[in-house]
Amino acid sequence: MFEESESNSESELEDEETAERRQLEDEEKAESAADKRRRLAKEYLSGLGGSAEGEGEGDYAFDAKQLDEEIIGSRLQRDVAEEKGYVYKFIGGRMNLKDAKISVRRVGNLGMTCIAVSYPYLYSTSKDMELAKWDIKEAGKKAKKVKYVRGGDRYKEISKDQSENGHCDEIYTCAASPDGRYVVSGGRDKRVIIWSGENLACQRVLPTSSRHGEVYGMAFRRKTDQLYVGCGDLKIRTYSVDQQAELETLYGHQDSVVDVSALGLERCVSVGSRDRSVMLWKIGEESRLTFRGGDSIEKYQQLVARGARAEADESVKKEEGKEDSANAATSPSPALFIVEGSIDCVSMIDDSHFVTGSDNGNIALWSISKKKPIFTVRQAHGFQPKLLPSQSSVEKDVQRASAQVPEQQPYWITSIHAIPYSDTFITGSWNGTLKVWKLREDLRSFESIGELDRAKGVVTKIDSYEEEGMLRVYASLSKEHRLGRWIKVNGGRNGIYSAVIELK
Repeated sequence: MFEESESNSESELEDEETAERRQLEDEEKAESAADKRRRLAKEYLSGLGGSAEGEGEGDYAFDAKQLDEEIIGSRLQRDVAEEKGYVYKFIGGRMNLKDAKISVRRVGNLGMTCIAVSYPYLYSTSKDMELAKWDIKEAGKKAKKVKYVRGGDRYKEISKDQSENGHCDEIYTCAASPDGRYVVSGGRDKRVIIWSGENLACQRVLPTSSRHGEVYGMAFRRKTDQLYVGCGDLKIRTYSVDQQAELETLYGHQDSVVDVSALGLERCVSVGSRDRSVMLWKIGEESRLTFRGGDSIEKYQQLVARGARAEADESVKKEEGKEDSANAATSPSPALFIVEGSIDCVSMIDDSHFVTGSDNGNIALWSISKKKPIFTVRQAHGFQPKLLPSQSSVEKDVQRASAQVPEQQPYWITSIHAIPYSDTFITGSWNGTLKVWKLREDLRSFESIGELDRAKGVVTKIDSYEEEGMLRVYASLSKEHRLGRWIKVNGGRNGIYSAVIELK
């Protein structure tokens, strides 16, 4: 009798649960859009409250209600700021750069071209067609190689069996999906290849099907599977990695798209190398904004005149006992003007600001509210050493040889990385250091706050990972430029650079 009554009670409970589930489904169908938003908001807040309660457990006495409110409030502010695309992480003033723990993992590849961090792993690509996976769990220690795959001539023909495919030429770029499931690479062989993030097994080959379709740069949209790819045929292609398919193609640049950056919104920023333009693509709205670079002598003369007026005003203020340091810091010098040939790298700060690096050493800060840079630092990494007469001329006469020595050239900005939604970004060249920059509070200018040394070689890519009270910076170092062999660094090395920075 007991067993029978137990089974009856279980069946009654199941019937009640089924009825309740159907009732909830009917209520969800009947609710309006406003009611649905209200319900989802309540569920979100209750979820935050639950996690806050879990974090508050311990052996010490505290005000649980106040702690919950602080945790929920801070998380709401962070989520809202990121959703709106605002800068909310002010870490520039908290970075202890002097005590940064730096290590360099030397590798035997021909030339490192790119890295992508998906903690606890880092993925790297090189000119000898290798895609490698590295373990970076232990902060301050050199990365450990976990697995790698290498391309070759045997992959020239694309096989119907996707697992049998790979790269057949130099790999220029890579990106890791936000969930860590996939790694995507592209390069000179005009292929976008999707790999498994776990074992680096080839999942799908997506050829660009274009004569000049080399893949130069790519970036994932945060928290999604959308991938934006910049190509040599002047196009930007968008992909869904989960569907393993191309979605659409964006046109507008007049030269190769060498770098792409994206954050949370359905938009991306691209740079067109020698067309000296930056384009912000609002993909959902099917529109774009075009920003023009090209530091011309006419523009510079205007800046010089403006700087001269500022210096005159400053001298008057000094006589009156007042000094404007801001104008003095930004006054340009005519001797430092060098024509901008190409814009080579870009990184988004938030959804309305981004920074670019050029081949004349310029770092420019842009806002979507203005078509020109709102602030520029020229020759940010300094000048290359001047050539000796014997290096620049075959003339035996010393005076003639000296007359043929070219002017000193600036270090190009070969890589730039803005820590998402923060006031800090990092730049690299081949002068031996990574420079760290901090935006001012009004987001209208920036200043250098320090350097990270021991970066011997061309910095081809910079990435980062944030922890509680710590920032990890990673960079790929190469003996030559990632897209060619124009630069040969004496004493340069191929390796993975790591710096662990404490946040005070």
